[in-house]
Amino acid sequence: MIQSISMTPYRIYVLLTALVFAGLACNGGANGKPEKEPRAHKVVRDDLVVSVSATGVVEPEYKVEVKSKASGEILEFPHEPGDSVKKGEVLIRLDQKTEQRNVALMEADLSKARAELESAKADLLEKNLALKRTRTLLEKQLISGQELDSAVAHAAVAQARVSQIGAIIEKASLVVEDARERLAETVIESPIDGVIVEKTVERGQIITSGITSVTGGTRLLVVADLTRLYVYALVDETDIGQVAMDQKVTVSVDAYPEQEFDGVVQRIYPVGETSDNITVFRVKVEILGDRKTLLRPGMTANVDIILRKRPNALIVPDEAVAYDPDDEKKGAVTVKTAKGNIVRQVTLGETNGFETEVTTGLKEGEMVLIKPPIRQ
Repeated sequence: MIQSISMTPYRIYVLLTALVFAGLACNGGANGKPEKEPRAHKVVRDDLVVSVSATGVVEPEYKVEVKSKASGEILEFPHEPGDSVKKGEVLIRLDQKTEQRNVALMEADLSKARAELESAKADLLEKNLALKRTRTLLEKQLISGQELDSAVAHAAVAQARVSQIGAIIEKASLVVEDARERLAETVIESPIDGVIVEKTVERGQIITSGITSVTGGTRLLVVADLTRLYVYALVDETDIGQVAMDQKVTVSVDAYPEQEFDGVVQRIYPVGETSDNITVFRVKVEILGDRKTLLRPGMTANVDIILRKRPNALIVPDEAVAYDPDDEKKGAVTVKTAKGNIVRQVTLGETNGFETEVTTGLKEGEMVLIKPPIRQ
């Protein structure tokens, strides 16, 4: 009696894989020419890391754009991008002639207003005395009430004039204060401890005030605080649900391909950004450790947000595993032995898409074959 044998897709794949390996080893390639032995990979023990990958840009904690309230020609600007500066350190000196002239003009206007105030006060005193005399004469019935009304009006006008000039003086005082501040701004100091990351003007250039110019004034330089650095990574919406605050992160940049930098998730932004029909979420990662001083703002960074880690796991390349479609924890690998290639059933653990943990069926040091490409 002949019994039919049920073959699952997984068993068929395992069988075909074994036959392909055997055919390559014994009969050569599809053209009858000998082919190289399929690539073999040693089974090793290592930490298996499951992570979410993203890219972003290195940014400082904050940057300060420096402008000046003063106008004038730059006489001194000895610094260059990359220079470290301290808060209060002189960065730029401007020609003070223009601002000194402005201060002198504003102070002259203030002095004129103060002189006018003294004249107005004297006039008020005269009008008040005249009003007092008018009231005395009225009590003696030597003048009419109309003359009293006129004296009262004159005194009121004099009082209003004093108040008006007082307001002018107050405004002029503020203008003088502002002019003196602009004069002081001809010596431009660093607003923070940091590093100059951008320089947009040179000695000899004439700059405009950030107060008087409708354009907001000339941008002089940018100082950044590099004591804390961040990567603003863009995480795909399919992965963002696995990302959480305080997860550990490894960061790498093209400038230092052999180095990894430690980091931690600081913030997950709640609103996604869509570009080319792809939605991503911004994740703020702080870079930790002393080696972060190697990094520069604007560098493109590759970020791996660590979800799970399996220490001392038995690891094989993912492309060496034939997965059971009915059970993701079961699979098969082809083991290279002295007696030939053997297909062996294995139990699988974690995978990161590149490497897979094997919990049973293999030993450290054994060699597994990478699956050959499927021929058309």
